[in-house]
Formats: sequence, structure tokens, C-alpha cells
Amino acid sequence: MKRFLVLTLMIALNVVPLRSAQTAGVSIQSLAFLSGRWTEDSSDGNEEEYWSEPMGSSMVGTFRVVKDDKAVFYEFWAIEVEDGQVVFKMKHFDQGLIGWEDKANMVRLTTSIAGPQDVLFSKPDGSLALRYQRKGDELVSTLRRVKDGKTTEDVFHLHRSR
Repeated sequence: MKRFLVLTLMIALNVVPLRSAQTAGVSIQSLAFLSGRWTEDSSDGNEEEYWSEPMGSSMVGTFRVVKDDKAVFYEFWAIEVEDGQVVFKMKHFDQGLIGWEDKANMVRLTTSIAGPQDVLFSKPDGSLALRYQRKGDELVSTLRRVKDGKTTEDVFHLHRSR
């Protein structure tokens, strides 16, 4: 639920993340460390995130929150190469696949990398950033928003699941 509220606020305010440190050398293959099924059980519900293996010039993924045996919301994303740059594109849906964004709109973030198991997806103006850092069987996801000079940050700890 916390992630749901954060993402809802993110979309409503059209905010953007931190600036990235390094953009050279990012490829779809360098994001393979994200691949797999990741879960977290929290007071907000059961969270599940899935990242595909890189294939060609893309990766796809999903996220869902289930609380009291009911889906709360979903995210679907694709990471694609556009003009030589790796771009993260995401859409949100309520239960029943009712979209939040208009048909042609999406959350769109450019990609940079800080290390072999560390990636930052962010808006060019630094108002919104989503960072993933893998530490063994834990995937730490940090969502940072900057609005009116105020920075907020939420951290999620997902664990490898089979």
C-alpha cells in the first residue's frame, strides 16, 4: 500500500528523480542482475516483482500488490533501447487492468548505472529516480522524488523468491 500511495503521488505530481552519475556503458545485458522473481511481505500487502532475462534489446517486468487476497494494483514495464539509450517505460493499472495513464502516456525514465549490481532509472530533470541495488538475494529499491525543493525517499527490500 505504501508503494501504491507513493506511485500514485508520483503520477499525480508528475515528479522526477535524482540525476544519474554515469550513463556510458549501460546496456540491456548489464541489467541482467535484476532478472528473477522478488517478493516482500509487508503491512501494505504481499508485493511481487518479476524481471525477465535480457533478450535482444529489451527486458520486461511486472509488479503487483495483493492485500487480503485481492489485487490492489499492478505495474507493467519494458526497458528498451532508443537511439542508443536504455529507457525504462512503465504503466500502472488498478485491479481489473484499469489504466492510470492515458493510452499514449507512461512513466518514462532514462537509465544510468553506478556499479555492476546497481542501476538508476531517472527523469532528466532529477525530479524522480528509481534505484535498484542487488545485495545477494536482496534487491533494494529506492524511490526518490524532488518537488518544490523537498526530497522524499521510500526504500523497499525485496527478496529472491522461487
